[in-house]
Amino acid sequence: MKLTRTTWIAFFFVSLLSLAAWLKFSYPQLIISPFSVDRQEAFRIAEAYLRNERHIPTENFRHAAIFSFDRNANRYLQKSIGFAGLKNFIQQYDFDLFFWMVRFFQENRKEEYILEISSATGEIIGFNHMIDDAAPRKAITNAEALARAKAFVRTQFGFEADDRFIRSNLATHRDNRSDFTFSWQKNNPGIPWSDRPDSGTGKLLINAKISGDEILSFSKGSFLVPEQFSRYLDARNEFSQNTSVILKILILALFISGIFFILARQNHLAMQTTKKFYIGIMAVSFFLSLLAGINQFENILFSYPTTLSFSAYLWRSCADSIIGALFITVTLLIPSLSGELLHYETSPEGKTGSFLHYVRSTFASRNVFQMIALGYFICAILLGMQSVLVKIGQTYLGVWIEYKWIDNVSAAYLPFLAALTIGYKASFSEEIMYRLYAISLGKKMFARIFPKGKGGPLLLAVVLSSLIWGFSHSGYPIFPGWFRGLEVTCIGLFLSFIYLRFGILPVIVSHYLFDVFWNSAGYLFGKSQPFYFYSAVAVLLLPFALGLIAFFINRKEEERPLRWQMNKHQRFNVEVLRDFLRTNQKKWAHKTPDQIKQEITAHGWDPAVVETAIEDFEVKNASNSDT
Repeated sequence: MKLTRTTWIAFFFVSLLSLAAWLKFSYPQLIISPFSVDRQEAFRIAEAYLRNERHIPTENFRHAAIFSFDRNANRYLQKSIGFAGLKNFIQQYDFDLFFWMVRFFQENRKEEYILEISSATGEIIGFNHMIDDAAPRKAITNAEALARAKAFVRTQFGFEADDRFIRSNLATHRDNRSDFTFSWQKNNPGIPWSDRPDSGTGKLLINAKISGDEILSFSKGSFLVPEQFSRYLDARNEFSQNTSVILKILILALFISGIFFILARQNHLAMQTTKKFYIGIMAVSFFLSLLAGINQFENILFSYPTTLSFSAYLWRSCADSIIGALFITVTLLIPSLSGELLHYETSPEGKTGSFLHYVRSTFASRNVFQMIALGYFICAILLGMQSVLVKIGQTYLGVWIEYKWIDNVSAAYLPFLAALTIGYKASFSEEIMYRLYAISLGKKMFARIFPKGKGGPLLLAVVLSSLIWGFSHSGYPIFPGWFRGLEVTCIGLFLSFIYLRFGILPVIVSHYLFDVFWNSAGYLFGKSQPFYFYSAVAVLLLPFALGLIAFFINRKEEERPLRWQMNKHQRFNVEVLRDFLRTNQKKWAHKTPDQIKQEITAHGWDPAVVETAIEDFEVKNASNSDT
């Protein structure tokens, strides 16, 4: 489909407005996510502390480092004082919302060290030396422990504990030692989250645990969330949990129906023609999944329970990763093939709505370049839509966002590869499942409900597929979960319009760009190392580079006839059907080819076989008439 100048101008200006909305509403949420300190630097800081301050031979320990943030503090502060208040709180009280966690551990030993390193400054903001419960330490009194704790926080953080109210003074007596934990409230007042007097307030604390002469653990700033708030979150999340169960059943039904269509139409030409293409898509997905497992290896190391054999744990983790990658890859094939055959039957006029058109013609054309370029404009519009929807939710519905998407990629060795993997797998799997397959399936099913309605089946299919897709995201990082479902449903409706109007390519490209952008945004707009910034830009420009290749090759989009893919069985059916048409010429005399096709396919014949037989029948009749 060739886009007109008017269409390009319209998308250009709508994209500008959308980007302006994103800069106003969403951009401020990114500048508080610093990446000035990367994993290697965090590890060097942690190792130097253990060697120089604790005199620990770190070469005897394995290590792992992952990126994280204080989820409880983020949720509580956004709920109680909003995003602007969260930003001011971070600046006013020198609170590190984002940090690296570096773990040093040994196989089959409980003793390990976990350090928290500020991702903004590189300061050690937390430390925990885990030791066996029976490990001995020098016996001291509570008063001696308190004096040591005060001296430590004064030296380490410049905190005068004598002037502060002790929030916690806990003594834990073990067989061979006593551990003393002290907490002081820092220079911030308690922050309430509810008008109820018994709901509690959030407090920023500084902590230290003393055992004998050792500081077992400390924290520069831990945010204490009231128990009532945690109970409130659990109650509110019940909707998302119930919705998740219902949607799992619906998605399973979609997969089962897809298997049914594949088995029932196993020789369908549309499916057979695109099968190799989708196997290639699957192979890339599987390869990226394996790379993602290697790329996220630090997460596997960090989760290692030291009670298990390290080699056995790694073997099981690798096996789980490979099996998971295979399962996810194979599940992509089901909606792909069934979506192709259903789209061929229900929407023969919308050729670019599936990959069959490109497989039969070419991917290397200027039309493909246009569809890829259009995907960039659509992505900009999606960003603006989301920003406006979330702003409305924040203003009127108490919505807040979380930063789960940041540690998805920040724990990776190569964050750009993690973003690429997420974008590739989500865009292909979800757009094929909920646009290509679900809309085609809905259109076929609801045609029986609206036999005379022109747009009824399609409209209902679009709405239901968008709802299922939208609320399958209700467990994602935004609160409350039902708003996330509503937000993504609105985006799904817009993507469905684009899909029906312009085809499958621009929605896959825009979905890919949207996911890659958000998973790289912290590196693009926050403080980060140059490598992370430029690699994120490169991954975002990847579809455009492929589009440029298509632009310069510029092959003509001429569809090859489907008969070139027919097997012997299908060619035999063409001969049988052609003879049947010739024998019953009087029956078809007053019917159009489309009417003949509908009548024959209603009895289970492959539409492509029927089309070929009708085409051959008409050509032969025409030649006989000429003769």
